[in-house]
Amino acid sequence: MKNKGELTTQQLVGIIILIMSFVIILFFLFRLNLGETTDKEICHNSVALKAQTALGSGPLDCKTSYVCISGGGKCEGFNPSITIDIDLNPRTVESKSKEEIVKEEIMKAIAEEMADCWWMFGEGKVDYVGTEFFGSTQCALCSIISFDEKIKEYEKLSGGISYLSFYDELKKPRTENKQETYLEYMYNVDGIMKFKGSFDSYLEDYLSNNLDLNKQYFILTGRFAEGRFTTDNWFPQFKLFVKNKPIPVTILEKTNENYQDVGCDEFLTKA
Repeated sequence: MKNKGELTTQQLVGIIILIMSFVIILFFLFRLNLGETTDKEICHNSVALKAQTALGSGPLDCKTSYVCISGGGKCEGFNPSITIDIDLNPRTVESKSKEEIVKEEIMKAIAEEMADCWWMFGEGKVDYVGTEFFGSTQCALCSIISFDEKIKEYEKLSGGISYLSFYDELKKPRTENKQETYLEYMYNVDGIMKFKGSFDSYLEDYLSNNLDLNKQYFILTGRFAEGRFTTDNWFPQFKLFVKNKPIPVTILEKTNENYQDVGCDEFLTKA
């Protein structure tokens, strides 16, 4: 006769199954990287809330993401909050080589970070900086991008990625279900020629560069706070007097010179 406190074999099996199910659920939760998504949603919500507040008081709850684009290794000297894995041996198709597929995946990873940045800060439609008499440039440093050694080695073999080819890649639809392209979503243009024509001499120089995957890059957006004497530091050749308007989301090499060229008076994101 069994004691009342003694577990039956059936009960033990049930407990083991519950424990294993819980472990599997936790595994998939970590694989989905829900923490990264939550940070971006928190930022997006804080931007919307500040825009709706009469005085626009309080800092935004937005963090800079540290993104490692990896071919299977680690980004040396870099502590990533997000790791994006790239398959360096993809299944080839007739019209594309393995190198072309890998390049496209790297460009798509960067494009997604840029689109997330644009979404988090209101897609250019939300005023989250308010009014200042002299005006200022309020910047959101959305992401710092780095690449692991395997990506760097692969890039050396395949010739690198030009800015021109990267922005040309942005004419592709963002998802299979949406026909809207990255260019349309972030810049309201439907092709690379219209994109180039929008900013003339500034972009002609900008698009002549290459994405050097041995270096780090930052993704940035923001707004010019309204003010009588605000000038457009982002496209200085125009020398415009501007009111509150969005800074186009962009990617630049992470250098002190580029930070200074953007002309940020204040960064809205936390490290």
